Amino acid sequence: MDSVVEDGKAFALPDLWKTSTLAHFDEQNQDNRFLFNLEPFHLKDGSDYAIENSKDLDLHLPDLSTFTYGPIEDLGALDASSVLSSVESIELPPALEEDIWAFPSAKEEEQVTLKSKSWECFYDKDFQEPRTVYISEGGPEAFGAALTIGDGRANVGGLESGRVIKSGPLLKSLIQLGLGRDSVLYRYDEGVKSFSATVEDGRMTGCSLEISQNSSSIFIGYGNQTKYLRTCIENMQNSSVSTPALVALAGSFSRFLLSIEAHVVASGTAIRSLLQLQALYERPGQVLALLNQVAEKTKDIKTDDELLSKLYDIVQDAEHAAEWHHSMLLNIFATVSQPWLESASSWLGLNSSVISTSQAPPHSFVGVVEALHQNEDLRERNDVEYCFDPSIVPTFIAGEDARIMFETGTNLKLLETHKPDHPLVRPAVDSPSRALGLEWQCSWEQIERTQAKAQEYLWNLQEAIREFHIHGENSEAISRLPGVSETLVLKSTFLSEDAAKAYISSSITAFERPLPPMDALTQSPNSDRLLWSLFNSDQPSEQELFAPPISLLPSLSFNSIISNQAKLVNQACLRLLFKDHRLHSHFSILHSYSLFGDGVFASRLSHALFDPEYKSAERRKGHSRAGVSGLKLGSRDTWPPASSELRLALMGILTDSYFGERLEGSSMFREELPGGLSFAIREMSEDELRRCLDPDSVEALDFLRLQYKAPAPVNAVITETSLSKYDAVFKLLLRAVRMLFVVNQLFSDAKQASKSSHPPFQRFRVESHHFVSAVCTYFFDGVQSNWHILEHRLRETKKALDHDDTGSLTSLRDFHEQVLEKMMFTLILRKRQVQVMKLLEEIFGLVLLFARRTRDKKSNVDESTDVADIHEKFKKKVRVFISVCRGLSERRGEGGTNVHGGSSNGHLSEAEGNTIGQLLLRLEMSGFYAR
Repeated sequence: MDSVVEDGKAFALPDLWKTSTLAHFDEQNQDNRFLFNLEPFHLKDGSDYAIENSKDLDLHLPDLSTFTYGPIEDLGALDASSVLSSVESIELPPALEEDIWAFPSAKEEEQVTLKSKSWECFYDKDFQEPRTVYISEGGPEAFGAALTIGDGRANVGGLESGRVIKSGPLLKSLIQLGLGRDSVLYRYDEGVKSFSATVEDGRMTGCSLEISQNSSSIFIGYGNQTKYLRTCIENMQNSSVSTPALVALAGSFSRFLLSIEAHVVASGTAIRSLLQLQALYERPGQVLALLNQVAEKTKDIKTDDELLSKLYDIVQDAEHAAEWHHSMLLNIFATVSQPWLESASSWLGLNSSVISTSQAPPHSFVGVVEALHQNEDLRERNDVEYCFDPSIVPTFIAGEDARIMFETGTNLKLLETHKPDHPLVRPAVDSPSRALGLEWQCSWEQIERTQAKAQEYLWNLQEAIREFHIHGENSEAISRLPGVSETLVLKSTFLSEDAAKAYISSSITAFERPLPPMDALTQSPNSDRLLWSLFNSDQPSEQELFAPPISLLPSLSFNSIISNQAKLVNQACLRLLFKDHRLHSHFSILHSYSLFGDGVFASRLSHALFDPEYKSAERRKGHSRAGVSGLKLGSRDTWPPASSELRLALMGILTDSYFGERLEGSSMFREELPGGLSFAIREMSEDELRRCLDPDSVEALDFLRLQYKAPAPVNAVITETSLSKYDAVFKLLLRAVRMLFVVNQLFSDAKQASKSSHPPFQRFRVESHHFVSAVCTYFFDGVQSNWHILEHRLRETKKALDHDDTGSLTSLRDFHEQVLEKMMFTLILRKRQVQVMKLLEEIFGLVLLFARRTRDKKSNVDESTDVADIHEKFKKKVRVFISVCRGLSERRGEGGTNVHGGSSNGHLSEAEGNTIGQLLLRLEMSGFYAR
């Protein structure tokens, strides 16, 4: 059984029935010296492996009298163990080269080596193969000997063949070098930032010095690249200005380096030659080169948006590269963009927790600004306002999509503030679709799955919202919504009871969900399966071959989720404004008072300001101010009125107009008007105040304003900007009301003054009445026509609240702003129409001067001449005004953007844009001023 198996028997099983060597231990060793003595084995005669008994091998104990403790002697340099000179070699005794601890039979079997057989040896076992004469078949020894012969013929100055290094230490050192580590043969020099060999002329057995150096330079490049990547990782992670995307990029680099190391270490144990080592490092070297390119292109970037935009460009440039190249870059980009996508998901309300109203997602396109405002009681407060900066949005997000995301998040914060129990806000919807978020989907299958989840999310939320509207804000009813667990008795310090119950229910549901299948790992761009296939498979998968284009990935991955969430949030916000806060009533207030849409209010205000028959509200000694009083502008010499006089004249006008006959007696003083509606004094500059001191100037009433503050959340549509436009329209219409009263009063004054019957007076009176009436009628008709467009849009939006297609809160606000812009153009209040308005004010000023001359009861000889001069100036300026208006009417699109009342796109039609032609038609239908 212990006989050596003969060579050449390919199908023999030599060790199948072989017994253990210890089975015949007693026969080979008659005594027990093997177990208890340190004497060498006594093997059978003729064995070449017998170890002679030598005293040099005996273990001697040190002499205790001379033994001293001290440092261990130097073991020597590297050359004694792993480096051998091509001329010198260290000869070890045969006994020292053998393993003295091995069993004899095991040593005997190990020495049996299989040799190549020839036909001669097959027929004759004693046949001796002749020594080969080819150096290629002579093995590494023959090649080394040839190089040594070359060194002997070379000139003095060194060995051209180099010093031989054992293959084992050299291969291990090259493996460590490729991983960016120091080893026995290679050290990293911080000065030159590169690895260098400790043995410059070292070569591997069987290889020339040139081949060894070329191979060494290749692995030095790998080591330098790995070292550079590790330096970049440390800088990204330890920098004081690191952002989530930079940290994610450093983590992605670390993950690939660890994968490379695991791959090399796992396969490096079987490496026996330089060719095998180079083949092992072929793909890792390409990966290192690609990572270094990415690190070099992104090393100077400090912000997340720049980094994501740069990586997106890199991925697009590599779209048609090798599959592993493209998949690897896409994996890095998906990993780095994940923090930004999570932040955007939180802003959209797609996560279980919604960001606080006083915060915005860090490192995103949303900023928070604290604006200082005053309450109605003049107390200052800090309001949180969100601002959108499109310049810091990554390029893979389209500008329109970024705008929708910002507006959706802003509207969600509005909903959170005024309806904290809404299903879109509260973490109470415990359905699997609640975990929906923005993630990259890199295959058509993933895209279809995401779109299906987005649709399911939309249906679930719509059902939950319908249940919420039916049950209201009753917590017991809400707890019975689909996916919400039974009510629990719970008290929390930081959360409300309902929110805590919903949070715990959501956690329980999350734990009860089954784990995702292992196949899902292959479908994720961030999975470790990519790292495995990167080094173990050259064949791309079917998903990689038929993947969608990179340019379409953002829209295919995100748009379905963003659009559904925006639709839900907009519908909820519009219902909040129209149903709960009666948005339409606030617009009615603005129309009735700021735009003089209420006839009772306009009539009472006109009489209180201009009617000369009212009692004067001015304080005088011996005169009572009881009863109805007014300011009597145009019939008094003192101006402006005192604050008490102004309050007395305007008292009750707004209240009576708003409440009508619903209030009786003193109860009107206890009711507050919506939005704090009241008369107030406008803040003006010194020049404007000086012009207000003249009672006969057009600006005499410019100090009077109508104060209105849109309450929250109505101010999301009726903004401060729109209120400033309403204020400008109110100031102009108040002037128009005054001018209409003045020209109508001219005929009453003509009956009392004999001089008004003179031809210059009559012509001027008729022409001024025609001009002022035409202009003011155009103003009021223009206001009403534009307001009808806005009212139509409000009615359509309110009707659509019970349907899915309701538009958006932002589109309604923009529509309102556009209608006001068109209204201001109609009223000649745009900035580019300032010169036209100045010309119109000069014409109105001449009419007021003429009215002053008409009311003057003192007559003189030169008065007719003065009125004639004023009339002549009036006609000239009217002709200039008409010429300017004619030029404006010929310009296409001067009316601004155009909004059809029922259109869903929110733009005004160009045909309705320019209305100056209507004013021209009113002024000179017969061409009077053209003559």
